[in-house]
Order: sequence, then structure tokens, then C-alpha cells
Amino acid sequence: MLTVHFETEVETLKKVCADLGENYEAGGTFFVLREDDEPVGFMRTQMGDYVRITHFKVKNGEINRENRDFFLHAMMFKFSLSPIPLEVEGHIPELEKFGFRYEDGFMRIDDSRDINLHGDCKGV
Repeated sequence: MLTVHFETEVETLKKVCADLGENYEAGGTFFVLREDDEPVGFMRTQMGDYVRITHFKVKNGEINRENRDFFLHAMMFKFSLSPIPLEVEGHIPELEKFGFRYEDGFMRIDDSRDINLHGDCKGV
């Protein structure tokens, strides 16, 4: 079963980051995707004028697209519950279906309650 949780346990975060080829960076907020209680992905965010998504990695994300799709949609749902502005650096066309727009080098949405959760889950 796939689950997504806010994570504060440093050893868990270090392990999942290392498993996904990333260095653990203290600070920010981490969400961890688990498959049958085993960490298989993470998202890291930082607060600023916008809540910036700095990392989004899933183990074997290219092979197992279902886990990646689930994680992305689960996080968009979680963000849609609060009125926060979100941004991700770079032009990422897959975020357009959620209502993000590209400006000044970032994909942005000014109010996460406006995230479109009814879009197609395929092709993310």
C-alpha cells in the first residue's frame, strides 16, 4: 500500500535521500512516500514568499510511473487544502494541468486551493 506522510525523523530522511542519490539537507519540510512502510520517495519544500518544492524524487520513478503519479497527486491534494502560494524552479509542463503557470523561471500557482485535481493522471 502507498502512503504519504510528513516526516521529521532525520535517520529516515537521510536514508531515503541517499537511496535516491540526493544529499540530505537539514531544514525545510519533508514528505515521504512509503510502499508497504518502506520509504520509496520524498518531496522537500522550503518556505519563502512562495512554498518552493525543491526536491521530488521517487525510487524507480521512470519504471514505476504509478508510484510517481500517486505521490504527485497526493501532494497536490494536500497542498490544495490550504491557501498557500507554490512554486517549482524551471519549466515543468506536467504541472500545467494542475493550474501552474510559468513565469520568471518558475512554475507557480498563487493559491494552492486553485489546484486542478480533476485533470488526467496519465502522462505525468
